[in-house]
Amino acid sequence: MHASPGKLIFDDRCGFCQKAVGLLRNLDWFGTIEFIPLGQADGLMSQHSISAEATDAAMHYISPLGQVTAGAEAFHAFGKRIPVLLPLTILLHLPFVLHLARRVYQQVANNRQRLSRVLRCDSGRCSAHRNR
Repeated sequence: MHASPGKLIFDDRCGFCQKAVGLLRNLDWFGTIEFIPLGQADGLMSQHSISAEATDAAMHYISPLGQVTAGAEAFHAFGKRIPVLLPLTILLHLPFVLHLARRVYQQVANNRQRLSRVLRCDSGRCSAHRNR
């Protein structure tokens, strides 16, 4: 019996985010994650009390058991399910490494428009610049 996949809500209007999810899809050899574009996640967000502001700030992962994590903690949670990411998730068990990962994640999230430009993504579509 195949375990149900976790769900990763990502910003589908951000080029950098799309590239990162593409990489994760390639690494997820066993289909352990269902990638949910933010534009199609309203029901899931409502079901798990995830605000639009929260998803603008960070990706969110919902485990098969319904536990919600965001940002670096989300990476830590879903990374355990992807064999090639397992060494990184083991390192994240160290408190100072997880703290550093939170800071790095926040810097990346805050600068994703700039990163999108560097990676030649369509940065003008990034949700950080959407009018709500």
